[in-house]
Amino acid sequence: MLNVKGIRNKTGEIIKGLEELKQDITILTETKKKGNGVEILTPYLHIYSGVPKEKRAKRGVSILVKKGYKRYIMTWEAVNENMIKLHMNLFGKKLCILGIYAISDDKNDVVKDDFFWELN
Repeated sequence: MLNVKGIRNKTGEIIKGLEELKQDITILTETKKKGNGVEILTPYLHIYSGVPKEKRAKRGVSILVKKGYKRYIMTWEAVNENMIKLHMNLFGKKLCILGIYAISDDKNDVVKDDFFWELN
């Protein structure tokens, strides 16, 4: 998992680092990306969950998956700007990958309760 503090203008650097580390699947947090979707960041699929497009992007979480694994992806869900879920059937094994960007401990109790309720 990598906290990227904004993905815009950093994709080349991120991809290069992941290639050097030989990472096939990676979670990125604090992407500050708006909306939800899938895009190609060669050689990865970038599956992302962010804030609605009309809001200021402060959070965001995403999963980078090597394009060769695309055929193993069954479903994905952008839960909210803190959570994303990816279901894969990888080599006959069902796998659920969760990307979680936790809220800070200084948030008020209502915000924390909402976060953990959604996580459960």
